Amino acid sequence: MASLNKQQKRAKRAKIKAKQIRMVGRKPAALDDDLGEIGAPIPEYTLAMFSKMREAEAIGRNDMLLTLLSNLSEIINDHPELLDMENAENEAMAATHLAADMLIDYRMWTDGVDREAAQAWLTEPQFITDFGNALDSYRESLEEPEAKAE
Repeated sequence: MASLNKQQKRAKRAKIKAKQIRMVGRKPAALDDDLGEIGAPIPEYTLAMFSKMREAEAIGRNDMLLTLLSNLSEIINDHPELLDMENAENEAMAATHLAADMLIDYRMWTDGVDREAAQAWLTEPQFITDFGNALDSYRESLEEPEAKAE
């Protein structure tokens, strides 16, 4: 386990990194393309993903989560610097942290709720179960092309 000082430094870096990609106070009706109090523009790829997620969520939560996972995979390929490898044991953990951050930001953007409410949504037992199921489905979809190629 890292020392308390190192943990604090990691937390500070993670907070700064999250602030760079965070959507604060998003309201879907306005479809703002800047980060409100930060004043930085929302990356186009994030806005596009959030719009797709909202459309998919109208069908169901599983569809929304699968949209997140597939789009996030492409975003990570194009922007690997979004992965916070300093605060994760491996790439999978860093991707999971990024997915959680994006889900929180998505809920804030879509519903205009604060960070606490978005985090509460993310920690609901049913949401955790749904996310696990979506992740299993996504992994299976990645394995299918490999099986067909053999």
